[in-house]
Amino acid sequence: MKILYLSLLSIKFCCSTNSTELNDKNIVLIFADDVGIGDIPGFCDDPPVPLPNIDELRKHGISFKNFHATPWCAPSRYSLLSGNYQFRGTSPLGQFRAGTKSAFPNGEETVAQLLQKNGYNTAMFGKWHLGGKYPQKVEESKRKSCTQSNRLTCKANKQENTNSCTQANRLTCKAYDWTKPFQYGPQDIGFGTSEISIGGIQAPPYAYLVNGSLAVSQEDIVFYDPGEYERPKGISEITKPGDGDKTWDSSNYNMKILQDNEIFLDSHLENNPASPFFSFLSLGAIHGPATPPDIFIDGTPVKNTQRYKHLDMVYELDLIVGYIVSGLRKRNLLNKTLLIFLSDNGGVNANGNLRGRKGTIWEGGNTVPLIMRYGNKFPGGASRNQLAGITDLYATIAEFAGIAVSENQAKDSKSLLKCVHDPAKNIRKNFLVFNYDRIGTRENYYDEYGQQQSLEQSLRSYRYKVVYNTKNNFIGMFDLVNDPSETKEICVENLKMCKKLFSDLVREGPCQQIEAGW
Repeated sequence: MKILYLSLLSIKFCCSTNSTELNDKNIVLIFADDVGIGDIPGFCDDPPVPLPNIDELRKHGISFKNFHATPWCAPSRYSLLSGNYQFRGTSPLGQFRAGTKSAFPNGEETVAQLLQKNGYNTAMFGKWHLGGKYPQKVEESKRKSCTQSNRLTCKANKQENTNSCTQANRLTCKAYDWTKPFQYGPQDIGFGTSEISIGGIQAPPYAYLVNGSLAVSQEDIVFYDPGEYERPKGISEITKPGDGDKTWDSSNYNMKILQDNEIFLDSHLENNPASPFFSFLSLGAIHGPATPPDIFIDGTPVKNTQRYKHLDMVYELDLIVGYIVSGLRKRNLLNKTLLIFLSDNGGVNANGNLRGRKGTIWEGGNTVPLIMRYGNKFPGGASRNQLAGITDLYATIAEFAGIAVSENQAKDSKSLLKCVHDPAKNIRKNFLVFNYDRIGTRENYYDEYGQQQSLEQSLRSYRYKVVYNTKNNFIGMFDLVNDPSETKEICVENLKMCKKLFSDLVREGPCQQIEAGW
């Protein structure tokens, strides 16, 4: 017995010793919203607001100047987590709203699931926009009427009549049972800890789901009309009517993400210090409504410090980055964590000299800033101009974590790490972008079978970009090295190259039966 007792003590001592050694393969991904390259130092010559924290991140990390997402946030979120072009998802347009399905097809493994099954502690906080299914209610009396012989016709196996359910009353509609979890949420795609809002700050329901469960009681749900609401942290704004938590505060949205992440980090360090973690911070900044807090978490004034509210939000974004870096440093995690900062699509306005903006096929709609820092292990202040895209972060994260990716997963992903220490190393030959819904006009395109297709699509190599307007069967090409603003169409001038790139677009994209009118 004495020998056994001593052995147990020895095991306990060894475990506690190892647990104090922090893992050095941690990942924090900061996903900004609607941030164009014209907002970020190092990506434009004259940013509208001084951003010292983001600039410091850039000086200690590596910037990718030729990095592309999709023109919209929902498909970019899908591509980021799946490593696939958006047409491989269940809704190529993007699952902006929840309804009946996930954005991810059955069998598709997100990068969070890949990390989780390989020992990572995973968390997501903030904006969702990846589909999902509201919990359906089935009446007990109807359930009892079901037998083996009437499974197909039994009313209990059909959804409650949802005609009365709208985007505005998701929390109070009687067809839903919020004692059950939200289906196909973050808890189902690899995130062990999560607190999200389905529509971000801009759409109902205005409430949080914690690990898939609604975090507010029915008694505390109110209906919001569009308008401004005074809150302890600032002015909360509602632009679309709908149900929500009576304490909902859009001005506190980003600070809540930071506080949730700190709780996650402290819990991780206390309970799993030897394991790595992945924290996905899906910010509201700088998407509208622009509701900057009066004062940031650390006491820094935010509201009315810049020329207008939108720039207050850009300033808050910088404070957010600084707070994250400071928190990692305070916990002795900064040199043990890969920090990734990027945006989901181009800016509404600030896109430097690039043509177009969010919601367009032009470079201003999909060119986004990307900065990566890994302690002092990446060349500080370096920049890369290799062509790369948002799908590539899956393979990058997997390689960083030392995890192999199955051949049938992340089909459109290439690791960025190959060029971090070798500026001459290329990542990919081309990158495809699809736009299913043009901003402003909200124009879209359905084929002869009633299926929604991309309104416009593009393929770019390092130098050339071919644009195909699917709806009008029009092709154009631009020389992005000599004409980054896409002012001169040159397809006829270089017809051979134009045909080649278009052929590549047809071969690699979803529409392999296109016959262009040359």
